[in-house]
Amino acid sequence: MFEARLVQSSILKKVLDAIKDLLNEATFDCSDSGMQLQAMDNSHVSLVSLNLRSDGFDKYRCDRNLSMGINLGSMFKIMKCAANDDILTIKAQDNAGHRHVYV
Repeated sequence: MFEARLVQSSILKKVLDAIKDLLNEATFDCSDSGMQLQAMDNSHVSLVSLNLRSDGFDKYRCDRNLSMGINLGSMFKIMKCAANDDILTIKAQDNAGHRHVYV
């Protein structure tokens, strides 16, 4: 099981806002140390390298390594609906192909 929780959704909002115009989709590699992303933009000019450490989350659990593909434009649209102090939780269950985002 994977679960990452932020009490202030504004943190992830700012991160997504910074990279959403560079990357349409991204694959986050999740491990017990945190969430990592490294990807080139479509024109192969910019490299995005992002490390969200597990201790930066209010609650973080990753039972096994997981790669999670996310459409950043869609995720940012969801995040825009959240107030800056809303709680954000991203969950992925074992044996399920679904990812859940709770705001």
